[in-house]
Amino acid sequence: AGGEIVMAEIYEQEKSKGFDLQRVRDLVQRRHMVFLVPLFAGWLLVWGLSFALPKKYKSTTLLLVQEPTMPKNYVLPNISDNLQDRLQSITQQLESRTRLLGIIRQLHLNQRDGRTISPDSAVETMRKEIDVELVRDSSGLINAFKVSYRASSPQIAQQVVGELTANFINENLQSRQAESQDATKFL
Repeated sequence: AGGEIVMAEIYEQEKSKGFDLQRVRDLVQRRHMVFLVPLFAGWLLVWGLSFALPKKYKSTTLLLVQEPTMPKNYVLPNISDNLQDRLQSITQQLESRTRLLGIIRQLHLNQRDGRTISPDSAVETMRKEIDVELVRDSSGLINAFKVSYRASSPQIAQQVVGELTANFINENLQSRQAESQDATKFL
């Protein structure tokens, strides 16, 4: 019975010492396989998955939104400038079926694994891969937005983002011109 008390006392003394670097080193030297085998197995698993999983590339562009440069006290703008509504409206138009089908046909994105997929399936797949993120400044107003696209090829990702950006710029320009002409006709 006396031996148990001594072991408990030794255990309590070791426990009260706190962190001991030499003790940890001894433990690692004695049980090195316990540490190395899981480390190597984890590395091997990650390495194998990197080859097995399909590669995805993401292309992103940042579009800055500029307010009119002419001060409003000199010349009153002839269009209402609710920027957040306009950006959300144009984003919805960019992701419309007809615009996406145009990009799909232009870049031949309706081919998958050597077979042609339906236009509806191609549009849904493309919508899932498009990401439009509004960028807000410190006051909470939208001052830019990012358009991203993920694809299995970096060239395709870049081409799709280029087309989406060009479509956005053209749509924004046409929208502002139409609003300006309507407001001018009204005046």
